[in-house]
Amino acid sequence: MHIVNKRQVMLIEGKLMAEASCLDLKPGEWPDFISVVDDNNEGYLFNKSRQMIHGGMFGGYIYQTVNGGVILEVLND
Repeated sequence: MHIVNKRQVMLIEGKLMAEASCLDLKPGEWPDFISVVDDNNEGYLFNKSRQMIHGGMFGGYIYQTVNGGVILEVLND
């Protein structure tokens, strides 16, 4: 599991987004779980859901909470 602080993600159009490098992920590193927490270590656990493909090119991964209520898009940069 990869743990990041909420300051490393942005809220855009009702979903969380971040570039992989902003989450300190190495090239090609796509963990099965990402936890986004605040300074009190409270937050959300996301599991890898599906790839994002844009124009036939790999764009990153969509992660979501277990109930699917919160989305985290991690963009390949």
